[in-house]
Amino acid sequence: MDHIEAWDTYQYLTYAQLPCEVVTVANQCVLDWFGCAVVGSTEPLANILRQQFGQRVGQCSVIGSDLKLEAATAALLNGASGHALDYDDTGSRTLCHSTAPVLPSALAIAEEIGATGEQLVCAFVVGVEVLGRISLAMGSDHYARGWHTTATFGTFGATAAVCHLLGLNKETYSAAMGLAASHAGGVKANFGTMTKPFHPGRAAENGVNCARLAAAGLTANPDAVLGNQGFVQAASNAATATKKPAIKAPAGGDDWMILGTLFKYHAACHLTHSSIESVLSLKARLSAEDVSSLTITVHPSLLDVCGIPRPKTGLEGKFSLHGTASLALQGFDTSDPATFVDKVISGAAVQSLIPKIKVETDASLGQFQSKVVWVDNRQASHEAFNDLSEPVTDFAAQGRKLEKKFESLCALAKAEPTQAKSVVAALTAGAVVSL
Repeated sequence: MDHIEAWDTYQYLTYAQLPCEVVTVANQCVLDWFGCAVVGSTEPLANILRQQFGQRVGQCSVIGSDLKLEAATAALLNGASGHALDYDDTGSRTLCHSTAPVLPSALAIAEEIGATGEQLVCAFVVGVEVLGRISLAMGSDHYARGWHTTATFGTFGATAAVCHLLGLNKETYSAAMGLAASHAGGVKANFGTMTKPFHPGRAAENGVNCARLAAAGLTANPDAVLGNQGFVQAASNAATATKKPAIKAPAGGDDWMILGTLFKYHAACHLTHSSIESVLSLKARLSAEDVSSLTITVHPSLLDVCGIPRPKTGLEGKFSLHGTASLALQGFDTSDPATFVDKVISGAAVQSLIPKIKVETDASLGQFQSKVVWVDNRQASHEAFNDLSEPVTDFAAQGRKLEKKFESLCALAKAEPTQAKSVVAALTAGAVVSL
């Protein structure tokens, strides 16, 4: 398949062509991301970025402030804020945080050009589809090598979303994607620091810039993503890259990337959630005082993501199987972002149980699965297994849970949930984008 035609498949997708369930989940992603961004805008990371880039005046809103900045910078700041808590959605199909880089780029351009909510949602879905199809082309080797997929795949998704909103023709669209291939970057070595949430912010900014530069006439190789010496070949296993699938639109049914969205209900790396849930299920009938040892068994790849053995800071705690298990054992509320602060993670309560926690690996487990063995003081064993790999199919129930999460996040940020929700409702109902 000609790669220009492959990108072109998405460029002419319309809101009317989106299945109802796709629109439902997309709207839920918007709501969830806004809640995360409202609180994330109060984090030190967001303050640093506002101080450094707040002079780039424009007409696009920055969540959590009165600033109006030019589109690329607004996308950067909002993208970083939305991921600052590491509480935003992930994807079982895209293998990254899809909303974090794509929505901020689309939101900035939609506000700048006066697009409708329907146009915004459609562009957002297009971005998620493109980054997800690139994820399929890359395979799991890309992430295993140390690349942060939210940063790399996210750059392509953000670019595609902006191209869709700007209505670029297929040649210009492909040039933008080729340019994105030279911008996609970010490594997992920075997990547990402010640089991780900076990644989707930079990806969102890149998306705006790549689309605009291509529209202005900057050339790039349309094969720079999938072709010889392109991004897929350069940043993944060569054998996998030669077997890449075509970048094509979903065939129908549930073959939409966004339907694989996994929402978070613990304010930490999603790969810790299964073990948190396992610990909580055991704690419902056991006492933290009655633990001699706790063994968590996970897929080996998790050690490169959330394997920090002795976390000391709030950010490190989000990427620690030991730390999150200790929090759950002690009864800390892991759904509350305020739990993941330096004072709590470095405190005696959390640190005292970490030596009793051991992490083992089993390659037969999936990344979202865990087995926890709790040995009590009488040396009796209690086991729990959890699998969080499958997205829900009851979208109404999921919506209710996300509403509660959104309200709790607004309360944490001392924001008015009714007012914040009205903005989201206006966007997802089709109104002209204006924050």
